[in-house]
Amino acid sequence: MIKAVKNSLNASDDVTALWVTHRLEELEYADGALYMENGKVVKQGDGSSIMNFIEARQSSYINRINS
Repeated sequence: MIKAVKNSLNASDDVTALWVTHRLEELEYADGALYMENGKVVKQGDGSSIMNFIEARQSSYINRINS
């Protein structure tokens, strides 16, 4: 489904889509992304910078619970 949306967006300069998801693999298709916690924007950037941010937070959390 994400490819169909991307194809539709590429076909028209007059369309903008807001995609809300928990599927991190969909960041690959995003021109921009926001990371939110408790209804507040924590980080804004491109898909890869948001993915790196999330992975760092996950790693930090795992380290805390394992220590």
